[in-house]
Amino acid sequence: MIDPATGMRPGERYTVDSLERTKHFSGFFLDGKYYLEPELLTAVGWLEGQTFIYDELDATGEPVFPDRVAGTIEDLTLILSDGARLKLHETAVHATEDAPEPAPADAERNGQLHGKTVVITGASSGIGRAAAHAFAKQSTRLVLAARDEAALADVVEECAALGAQALAVQTDVTQGEQMRALAEQAAAFGNGRIDIWINNAGVGAVGDFEKTPLEAHEQVLQTDLLGYLRGAYVAWPYFKAQNSGILINTLSLGSWVAQPYAAAYSASKYGLRGLSEALRGELVGYPNIHVCDIYPAVMDTPGFRDGGNFTGHALKPPPPVYDPQRVAQAMVACALQPKNSITVGAAATVARVAHFLLPAFPQLSGWLTRRGLERSSRAATSSGNLFTPASGERRVEGGQRKPRHTSYWLAAAGAVLLLGGVAVARNLRSNNTRHK
Repeated sequence: MIDPATGMRPGERYTVDSLERTKHFSGFFLDGKYYLEPELLTAVGWLEGQTFIYDELDATGEPVFPDRVAGTIEDLTLILSDGARLKLHETAVHATEDAPEPAPADAERNGQLHGKTVVITGASSGIGRAAAHAFAKQSTRLVLAARDEAALADVVEECAALGAQALAVQTDVTQGEQMRALAEQAAAFGNGRIDIWINNAGVGAVGDFEKTPLEAHEQVLQTDLLGYLRGAYVAWPYFKAQNSGILINTLSLGSWVAQPYAAAYSASKYGLRGLSEALRGELVGYPNIHVCDIYPAVMDTPGFRDGGNFTGHALKPPPPVYDPQRVAQAMVACALQPKNSITVGAAATVARVAHFLLPAFPQLSGWLTRRGLERSSRAATSSGNLFTPASGERRVEGGQRKPRHTSYWLAAAGAVLLLGGVAVARNLRSNNTRHK
């Protein structure tokens, strides 16, 4: 029901005046929802009483408006959060029988992802589990894959509670036949379609290169690189047959900045960047098929707790550590409006810039990593979840996030960049002087 204080009436469409200094709202309101297209398939906002919730994300996956609140509506006037007042005008076009059915009061809005078939690998914990929740809120058909069958069952229940249809398929991404079976079951669940495939399953092995067992290095490559290739390989025929589809790959800042003491992980992430670029090069003539890469900074997931550890010390993520929900929202943003790449977390951008500005950045990173390990408490070596699912509670977060440190560490990283830039400049100046 529309709040009478808004001045709007059921069944009528209202457009928004936009001033030069304000964001342009190009769509229209109808029955308490805000649409971008006349087909009523792209509701991107809605009213909660008089409050206008505008669910648009920027390129980093963050809401354009804080907490998604664009403003309030009173007497056909949209009052933005900065105080700007925009008039609403009733349009001549009236609602017809194509208007969407109103959602239950306790349900999430049905947007343009409603009913889409979405496959997520690595869905039992961390980013994958957060992505399952985020897409469930979009009323998609979810096909959730991971090795841990019990954890998947829990995620299915969580997604069902959010209003989505969900199917669990126990899958090891290192096994080609299991990946083919996953695609077949997903297509059957989606009435012959796979609309979005999210490659997200990942493992890690941390330790000196030569002290980490070869089979551990190989398992990381099998999961983090070849697992993604297998996912793309089994999804590709469906995408081409239906002439549409979105492949979303979870990469990391490690795709640009090598991670000392995690050589196989670095090789995987660098390789994934090449895989995505190569696949995009084959999409000439397929404008509705997209490959989207997500580059997260360090996220607060159980990965550091569960991964292979051959260092002899406890592993802790280097700050700043971000909320994995941000990556999930970036994935939804890619599904709604595909982009080649999205970076999540300012630290990822800082690290990437540092890598290009400082030739010795890998050595600096290695020294910092070694110092951190030496200061950490002793711990037994373990293959972790490399070959079998992790034990313990499966959840989205790893309990390592300390938001209060974020600004400090970004400032510190900026200082390193500044000092490094000065050092490089001095070195160049010294070389030029020497050669005169």
